[in-house]
Amino acid sequence: MAAGVDDSCDSARVTASDREGLEERLRAKLEPLRIRSTLAFAALYQLTHEMLKSAVLDDVKGFYGYLDVHGGVWVPEDGEQEYRRRVLDLDRKSAFRASLLWLQDAGGLDAAEVERLDAIYAHRHELTHELGRYLIDPYYEPDVDLFVDALRTLRKVCRFWTEIERDLGTFDDYPDLDLDDVIPSRLAVLELCLSAYLDGLSIPEQEGATAGSE
Repeated sequence: MAAGVDDSCDSARVTASDREGLEERLRAKLEPLRIRSTLAFAALYQLTHEMLKSAVLDDVKGFYGYLDVHGGVWVPEDGEQEYRRRVLDLDRKSAFRASLLWLQDAGGLDAAEVERLDAIYAHRHELTHELGRYLIDPYYEPDVDLFVDALRTLRKVCRFWTEIERDLGTFDDYPDLDLDDVIPSRLAVLELCLSAYLDGLSIPEQEGATAGSE
């Protein structure tokens, strides 16, 4: 009986300690700057995912001659048939998945990167539809590793398309051009947003240093 009482007291002490720690984590989670950071990260993750989706889905389709004008046209007209045969037939249930497999076959991505996109998409879905939980639940944090992987994959796909442009002669008038100096518009916009996000994270430190010197 005594052993049972002692175990109960130990359990109560652990519970109280856990409760105190949870309260501290919750207060930190609900700090305005922390909420602002989570909101900004969710937006940045969403933007990265949408750009990656476009670089895969739209650019593969455009490679076969699709132009998103006047409701959509194909130049040449038989480009649509080629697109269906060479891309969509790789996965008839998902044009995005089929495009990923085409990129893998073309050397734009490897199998591990293609599979990783499933987790990247799943987390994008969570951040979109369960954002409130990530804002207030101290046990839920956005996955930075998935964001880094998404960004790395986007850069790799963009580099692939830049090399395609080179092979098609787009840069023939610039024989000394270094492909590392070619920055696609997607990446330019994303880098701007990423820089703004990181600068925002450093603002509290700057404000604290300013306050301390006064």
